[in-house]
Amino acid sequence: MRIRAMVLVGLVAVGSMVAATVPSRTANAAPLARAADPVVLTGAQLPVFNNGSKATIVGFRWTGAAWAQLPVQVDERAVVNFGKIYNNPSAVFYGSQPGLVNQLVYTSSATWTGNDTNAKFDSDDEIVFMARDAGVQAPVGSQPAGTVAGIGSEVHVTDPLSPGAEGYVYLFRKTATSGLKQSAGVKYVTYTFKLLSGGYKTTYQLTSGPNFENSKVTGATYKRHFSDRWLNDEITITAPGSTAVDILDRQKAQFAPGVCGRSEDTFDMPIAGSVEGAFIINKNGPVRGIRSYVGANSGPNTQRTHYFYDRREDIVTNLRVHAIPSVMDYMDYSPAANGMMYRNSLNLGGVTVDGNPDTLAAGFPTWEQLTGAQGTVTHIGWMSTSFPATLTHYYVDDSTPPVTQCTGDAFAYAQSGAYVTSAIPNTDPALGGTDTLLANRVMYFDGPGATPSTSAGYAAGVASPLQSTVSPW
Repeated sequence: MRIRAMVLVGLVAVGSMVAATVPSRTANAAPLARAADPVVLTGAQLPVFNNGSKATIVGFRWTGAAWAQLPVQVDERAVVNFGKIYNNPSAVFYGSQPGLVNQLVYTSSATWTGNDTNAKFDSDDEIVFMARDAGVQAPVGSQPAGTVAGIGSEVHVTDPLSPGAEGYVYLFRKTATSGLKQSAGVKYVTYTFKLLSGGYKTTYQLTSGPNFENSKVTGATYKRHFSDRWLNDEITITAPGSTAVDILDRQKAQFAPGVCGRSEDTFDMPIAGSVEGAFIINKNGPVRGIRSYVGANSGPNTQRTHYFYDRREDIVTNLRVHAIPSVMDYMDYSPAANGMMYRNSLNLGGVTVDGNPDTLAAGFPTWEQLTGAQGTVTHIGWMSTSFPATLTHYYVDDSTPPVTQCTGDAFAYAQSGAYVTSAIPNTDPALGGTDTLLANRVMYFDGPGATPSTSAGYAAGVASPLQSTVSPW
């Protein structure tokens, strides 16, 4: 059973946003209007570059009069054993053995994941660029200076929501003497991973905690902060006109309201004598940052990956744990969100965030929005499961909440997110589980004054992603 419900939870490898079939090219086409959205291609879609150097791939657009370089980013991936990620192939946590799990993940020499075993660009590596950087179609036979003739690809990007809108990006190999940089001298987003104890491989506590951080993300329209592996505790919207205050208490995880035995804190700190977790990658790239980690108490193979773009963040959570009674994943905002308006696709009129309880129409919204002088954040989420699941949308706005606040502050300002109230079967393959639960969340950050159509437009774009096709050049 595949459930697609807007449940506030975070595109696997985002590359799933790229389809293989697109409409035919249109004369006098309009430019793409997806300023915040990326295009991700795998090496399988770019065979001309396979088995060559990753570092020599560069991107260009045709302006209509000349070639202009644009930033691209290559992200390496490989199938890695989770025991290696924990630097202990024989480790056993709560009966689960990470060494029995092998998954396609991003690779990094800065963690125990290690580098991609294939040093060349291969079929499972990714290339990402921003859709807004695409240009018009280049003249046949044209070639930018400093690139190798005969090795190139034309990427044709179209928007299914805007028939006729299209853009072109061209990928080449640079020559040894060109001086071209893959980043084109551009840095769209900055992700700084800072572990307070020191170096990751020398000081990170893989089987105890906490492991305090002061990790920061700075995009064009937002800032984010992490204080530990699962503890993200800042949303500051910096888009023009915003008051630029931190409106987030934290993103929370629990079994049920007021049930404190498992939470984002217990994922990071010793509970029942044990905690385990590790980072897969922390990457600060020119087009996107990537933060990926594993370990959530008795779910040592549970994995979450954040993709940071300059105006958008994607969160992917793959639950791998023994059978559990239920699960929640929601945003808990701080008193700094007071006065904002909360809306979703089922409650277009919205309610004021003021610490006084509200009643919302029930159902699973296709989008959620929090907007005010502080700025606007739109959440678009869905969940895919291999089993029947009962989903409830959770919302509480109460400065004196009736249930215990297990973590964070004592308030419940616009708490909103997903609550799977039904039992979840074993999803840990290391324990013989064959069921799956994959949660996705996409967040867009904008200035004040957003309307329902703002978030509805984003939701439509996520549901009908940009499409691309690749041709030899």
